[in-house]
Amino acid sequence: MSDGLALGALQAAADRGVPVPGGLSVVGFDDVPAAAAAQPALTTIRRDGREKGRRAAGLLLGLAPAGGDLLLPTHLVARASTGPA
Repeated sequence: MSDGLALGALQAAADRGVPVPGGLSVVGFDDVPAAAAAQPALTTIRRDGREKGRRAAGLLLGLAPAGGDLLLPTHLVARASTGPA
């Protein structure tokens, strides 16, 4: 959902004449297909959805220990919606 909100922020900035990334940087999370197609292309954080599902299934089926933090690897996908401060 984060990329969806970020894409909405890109549209709101465009509607108000705020340049992205010149006046505002926008970053999402999830790397949905629309992120790369946006104008400007959305910078986002990618994580492996299959791995997330595999680990969730393991917890539900009792194949993995419950409790504590479950960390998934992430990757920054830098695109055109961010710039220097």
